[in-house]
Amino acid sequence: MQLTRYTDYSLRVLLYLAVDQNRNPPVTVDELSQQFQISRNHLVKIVHELGQRGLLLTVRGRGGGVRLAKDPSEYRIGDIIEQAAALSLTARRSAAF
Repeated sequence: MQLTRYTDYSLRVLLYLAVDQNRNPPVTVDELSQQFQISRNHLVKIVHELGQRGLLLTVRGRGGGVRLAKDPSEYRIGDIIEQAAALSLTARRSAAF
């Protein structure tokens, strides 16, 4: 099985957040972008979608950032891969129109 970049980046974000889930202040998109050498704009889209799917909690403004919405033990990688693959497919179809 080959993962799309979208799925790969989604997993990277979730794993990074799981390592230090109680961090204060939360992790910023800029930090994630620097850590993984990924475009900030691309990560903003991924983090937004993961937040809408209930996988992340996002806090806007000063002192804001992202953190996991639940305990890391409640996440299943297979489910995350399925969701991210579906989001990636939807994004590609939207871009085609």
